[in-house]
Amino acid sequence: MGYANIFLGGSDPVLGSSLDLETKFRDLELAEKALARQKQQLIKMQEQTVEAPAQQKSATPVWDEIDSITAKMSQKEFEKLVENEEFKQSSNALAQLIQATQLAQLRPIIENSQNGKDILDRHLTLIKRLKKSVAEEADEELNDFQVYKEHFSDMPYSEYLKTKKTRKEDK
Repeated sequence: MGYANIFLGGSDPVLGSSLDLETKFRDLELAEKALARQKQQLIKMQEQTVEAPAQQKSATPVWDEIDSITAKMSQKEFEKLVENEEFKQSSNALAQLIQATQLAQLRPIIENSQNGKDILDRHLTLIKRLKKSVAEEADEELNDFQVYKEHFSDMPYSEYLKTKKTRKEDK
C-alpha cells in the first residue's frame, strides 16, 4: 500500500513555489478586504439611497440599476445576497477590475510625487537586492525536492523535511 504525498508549497514544479502561493494568498486577502469594503459601501448606499428623479439621465445606468435593486432589499435579503457564492465571485471580479483601474490611474500620480518616487525607488532597490537570494533559495528547494524524490520518496515529504532539519540542528 503506497502513500500519496501532498505538497502545499515549497518548490513543487506543478504547484509552483511558496512565493507564488504567498502572493496568491496576499491577493486573495486584498480581494476579500475589497469585498468587505464594497459590502459596507453597499449597505451605506442602501441606507442612504434616495431615488433620483426619473427625468435625470445617468452616465452609469447599470450601476444605478444595481444600486436601485440593492437599495430596495431588506437587510436580511442583502446579507443573504452577500453570502451567495456566485455573488461573491462576481463581486471579487468587479473589485479586482476596480483595483486594477485605480492602480492604472494612480501609478503616474504616485511616481510623479516625491514621496511616491522615493518609496518606489526603495522598493525597486529592495527587489533587485533580494532577487538573487530568492532565486537561489527557490533553486535550493527544487534541488532538495529532487534529492527527496530520488532517495527518500518512501517517506512523507513532511517527515523528510523534519529529518533534514534535525540533521542541520545536530551539526
